[in-house]
Amino acid sequence: MRDTLSTGWTRARADRRISMHRKVFGLAILLQLVVGGLFLFYPSFSLEFVGLPVTMGPEWPSIWGATLIFVTVLQIPGMLQPVQARFTNVIAVLGRFMMVATFLAHGGPFLWFAAFDAVFGALLAFGFYRLVMAELGSRP
Repeated sequence: MRDTLSTGWTRARADRRISMHRKVFGLAILLQLVVGGLFLFYPSFSLEFVGLPVTMGPEWPSIWGATLIFVTVLQIPGMLQPVQARFTNVIAVLGRFMMVATFLAHGGPFLWFAAFDAVFGALLAFGFYRLVMAELGSRP
């Protein structure tokens, strides 16, 4: 029977949770960079692909793509060092839920973006909570 109160076991559990959180956060960051890059460099294709009207011109999706890339890069410290960059993780989760509300308010093709942020927001929130609890439990 495993000693669940030993420091080594609880440290190993915390390390596994950190690793899983990094993987989920890394996947979210990678996908956001891909979407941002597509909107930045191929605005017309991106608009047509998600079903948004092309009539407003290619400027706004390029600006949105660049902004998405910028905001995504700011989240990298939270992925690399989730325990030390707790504030970055909290802001990333809250920001995703804010964007879910924004995308839902506009409906239509924005529902895909809302679904993306809802799924990753929930996964990151749950994973980060478990990570923090495991980290606190690993300290004597």
